Amino acid sequence: MPKQDLGRVRQVPLSDVFANEPQDFTPWLADNLDLVGSEIRLDLELEDTEVPVGDFFLDILASAGEFGKVAIENQLSQSDHGHLGQLMTYAAGLNARTLVWVAPVFRSEHLAAIDSLNEWAASNIILFAVEVRALKIGESLTGADFRVVAAPKAWARRRRSTSPSAAMTDSERSLRIDFFDRLAKGALDRGLTESTGFASVAKSKSFPCRVDEPGLKYWVDWRTTGVVAVQLDVRTGGADRNEAIIQALFDDNAEIEHELSFEPDFFFPDPDGPHGRIAGRVMTFRDTSVDDPPDVIEVTLDWCLDRLEAFQRVLEPRLRQVIDELDSEEA
Repeated sequence: MPKQDLGRVRQVPLSDVFANEPQDFTPWLADNLDLVGSEIRLDLELEDTEVPVGDFFLDILASAGEFGKVAIENQLSQSDHGHLGQLMTYAAGLNARTLVWVAPVFRSEHLAAIDSLNEWAASNIILFAVEVRALKIGESLTGADFRVVAAPKAWARRRRSTSPSAAMTDSERSLRIDFFDRLAKGALDRGLTESTGFASVAKSKSFPCRVDEPGLKYWVDWRTTGVVAVQLDVRTGGADRNEAIIQALFDDNAEIEHELSFEPDFFFPDPDGPHGRIAGRVMTFRDTSVDDPPDVIEVTLDWCLDRLEAFQRVLEPRLRQVIDELDSEEA
């Protein structure tokens, strides 16, 4: 196996990436809730941002099926008493059972407070502390890395049981960042995205969908289970609307498969399932590993770009037609 040079992963201040919390960081986080959701094992659906609670405003309100409303507070600086108090206020004002606090660094006192609250609240309410770091390798794009640092004890056991390989080594992290950096640049070169932006290159990479409709997004997920997935996420509203869109695509499956030259997998919303998923998905998979030789990684990279390009070429005209029809029916 040829010798492979690995760059050094370095952390950059989150405030260097986002100049302003409500104007920059909160909107980005709201558009990338799947990155937080994958860490806490919840399928988060965005409800709204800057949600009023009395004279205050919650950063992000989401939902997660059986777990109900999810209140998310984010900050660009070290955790402080103010945000903890605000989170408690929003939980009461919005009847949110799940609370998520996102910050670059958490003080030990705040982590101890979250642990105690999780213990006292039992199953009535659950709290998460999630650290977010901005990372670069060499001159790569800046990427985000999320890590749960406080959660209910039962949740921690569930996380270990469902993700035995959750912890990444520095070598694996470097390989992932390099892969997604090249993927983002390749997508930009092919015109699949207008901007590579700031995304979680350590775990997954999202691409702005060119369909002029909120809630549609293409993305690539390189899973620790040894599979890379290219997919379209449909989160344009409630489960019924998302199901209607996926059903319309599924009804045209034969022609879609012919035009794609491969068979996609269709996943319908499952709001009553264990994860309360209200999104629909069209996906395709490939076996891969960070330990693959460089030439195999290169093939995987081209495969991802080819699949993204095919999805956009074949699915976008159909999505536009389906959405226009739904909008006319709902008008």
